[in-house]
Amino acid sequence: MKKQYLVLAVCIVSLCDVSGALAVESGTRSNHVSNKTDKAAELAPLLGLETINGKMYLTITATRSETNVNEIPAKVEVIGRQEVEQTVGDTITEQLKKNTSMNVIEYPGVLAGIGIRGFRPEFSGITKHSLILVNGRPAGATNLATLLADNVERIEVLKGPASSLYGGEAMGGVVNIITRKNTGKLTGRVEAGFGSYDTNAQKVELGGGLGERFDFDISAGRYDQNDDFKMGDGEIRANTRYETQNGSGRIGANLGDAWRLEMAGDIYQGRDIETPGDIFYGDNQSGYKDIDCYGTDVTLGGKLGVNNKITLASYRSQELGENYSDHFWGSPVPTYHSYDSETSWFGVQAKDEYSWHAHRFIVGVDYQDINVESRSFNTNGVRKAPYSPDEGRKNWAGYLETIWKVMDKRLTVTAGGRYDIFDVETKATPYKTDFIPDTASFSTFSPRTGLNYLFDQAVRLHTTVGKAFVPPTAAQLAGYSERLVYGVTMITRGNPNLDPESSITCDAGVGFEQKKWGLDIDFTVFHTDVDDKISTTASGNTTSYVNSLSAEMEGLESSLSLDVGAPLNWKRSLTFFVNSTHMFKAEEELTSATMQDIHNVAKQTVNYGIQYDDGLFDGKLHFRNQGGMKDTDWNAPGYPVIEYPSFTVADLMVGVTFLDHHRIILKADNLFDKDYYEKTGFPKPGRSFFATYRYEF
Repeated sequence: MKKQYLVLAVCIVSLCDVSGALAVESGTRSNHVSNKTDKAAELAPLLGLETINGKMYLTITATRSETNVNEIPAKVEVIGRQEVEQTVGDTITEQLKKNTSMNVIEYPGVLAGIGIRGFRPEFSGITKHSLILVNGRPAGATNLATLLADNVERIEVLKGPASSLYGGEAMGGVVNIITRKNTGKLTGRVEAGFGSYDTNAQKVELGGGLGERFDFDISAGRYDQNDDFKMGDGEIRANTRYETQNGSGRIGANLGDAWRLEMAGDIYQGRDIETPGDIFYGDNQSGYKDIDCYGTDVTLGGKLGVNNKITLASYRSQELGENYSDHFWGSPVPTYHSYDSETSWFGVQAKDEYSWHAHRFIVGVDYQDINVESRSFNTNGVRKAPYSPDEGRKNWAGYLETIWKVMDKRLTVTAGGRYDIFDVETKATPYKTDFIPDTASFSTFSPRTGLNYLFDQAVRLHTTVGKAFVPPTAAQLAGYSERLVYGVTMITRGNPNLDPESSITCDAGVGFEQKKWGLDIDFTVFHTDVDDKISTTASGNTTSYVNSLSAEMEGLESSLSLDVGAPLNWKRSLTFFVNSTHMFKAEEELTSATMQDIHNVAKQTVNYGIQYDDGLFDGKLHFRNQGGMKDTDWNAPGYPVIEYPSFTVADLMVGVTFLDHHRIILKADNLFDKDYYEKTGFPKPGRSFFATYRYEF
């Protein structure tokens, strides 16, 4: 902890001297989302959408309130609607790794996760280091591959600690997926496409205003890959077919002149998703699974006086997975139902935002209840005890965020914090008799502060420092299990006195944006110290958990985009871009005296390329370079640590709009047929093509 307090002190000094904060921040884009001027647009601020001259203004995840992106001290990146359209890949995972240079882990069989700022990518469980939201509420998916890019208006990525606003799981950062809200003229689209591996897809969207008071959006899609994909070496990767379908709906209502109600929902279904397993074992780990995810939310916003607005929201989401296998310990068996999982979220959010002159105060209360259930089966279909017991987690929290504008509004100062109370439990689980259900509670406080200064020369300096946490799991706090090993009863016992894993992060940056030149440059340096990492300890035949280890990450995030059409006054854009993350250090303790590189974290991740758009024809040629990273080879004797080779992969998108309403889109993934992998044993697909026809009105 002494090292953390030293870092905190250094960061506070940098906050007090903005002119000295020359270390830099990366690529924040000040995109605006356009829409028609109508009654819904007038009421948009009630639900967190500020309007200026009839345009929807960007809502920023960094403050839980609408704020100009260039006035935010925190590191925020925005993937706009055009970038989503031009990125090759249908999932949010693909959008993030190709636009924000973060670390991603992806497996065939619709399984993926992310890691931000040196944290290892995570793809399962409710305890992670990166938080995923949909319109400000939990996404309801532990597996990021189930979140599709359909119906997405933009994706806001907050890099750095955000526990002061969002609590646990926000140590590395927050991804907030903002869906489309069409409140103006009725519009829609119908599209169909086909491509490599006998792939076909269909989508339909419709939305707009219904009179003065109501508006809606509805969409549905389907994506089937009916053949196994081919790897970059030309070989077929067996057991990689799958089918998905998804839908979403929203309805909004203006309740008089000061209040607005919105109800929304989304659903994802994956069917017959084949899971090939590690290629080292051939087909001896194959199986398939079905996945269902859905989320619903209701939001009410309104004004309580001229300078005060309140927002109330409730949400419920659920993720269900059914797994089937045709092998048991590497031996073929008749296909059997092997494992089920069910995770549910329920929550309520209340927020009050008060404006005083140019300053704002956001105060809120969050409640969340998460439950996890699992079921396991023998090869003969008879149910057995699952590996982990069922668990639950309740969380009450209150937060305050203040935004101060001083020095003729050039200097923005943010300061706030959040107090969280957790109650966790391991539950009585059918067929699992080797443990005793128990409960545990803990609380923690997470502060954050920042400065942002705007110069006349379009330069901005910014710096933040914040504390974040990740809560212990229910098993680590309240678990108890027994197992018989060579006639000895071995006990694993939770520790109710565990502290949350905590971190202190400080970052600082400089950005330069000149629209008339078409130039946007940003750099950010960051440093994170993690303390109280949880490890196991053994005494006799009993194993438990303690807070004993630490980690340290530091790096540079940078971006540059240059639209040569802006200074030449073209009626089209030709943009060169690059964004990257370079890790100077990403290490964690194995023991109190041994450090190792954090696995699955690349030394550098760089996205670069060129974009073109003239209103009728548009395209994007994109390159992604990933440097080497460490991992454990679980297939070699002694499980040695290995380093992955670096690679560069190219994607191409071309779109043509004709006769006003018609559009054809061509996409090529892995354009040069690179044979590569992001996780050893799970090679990525080789070159593939996809063509789409779309009719819009």
